[in-house]
Amino acid sequence: MPITWFHFKNASLTCLLLLSGSLLGCTNTTTKQQDVRVLDLDSTNFAHYWVTKDKLINWRKSLAKASASNVEFAETSYQISFVVDNEGQMRQLEIINNTTGALLDKAIMAEVSNQQFYPTAQNSARQAVRINTSFRL
Repeated sequence: MPITWFHFKNASLTCLLLLSGSLLGCTNTTTKQQDVRVLDLDSTNFAHYWVTKDKLINWRKSLAKASASNVEFAETSYQISFVVDNEGQMRQLEIINNTTGALLDKAIMAEVSNQQFYPTAQNSARQAVRINTSFRL
């Protein structure tokens, strides 16, 4: 059976459609955003994922600036929440004074929020985590 112009045109169109479909598939996979999930942890399990870069976080020093008197500071409990992202940066820091219910001012927390973290050997995937805990100073 001889190849006619019609057969050639249909074969060319089919190849073109297959090629463009495969190229579109490739571009979709390269531009697809990573699915970054934040794992919720308590303070006990946090050490399995991240450690502080320089030193321990000094909550007392930072929170003392927020209290009017040392007596009030010594008897206050706090609820804290923050995310350590996959780059080891502290994000979304919120500290609530449980006595008054007030959210601490961002300027007061500036020093603490600059804290950086290293992933542990168990966290080679650099899993982002959220910590929710409370403490009394």
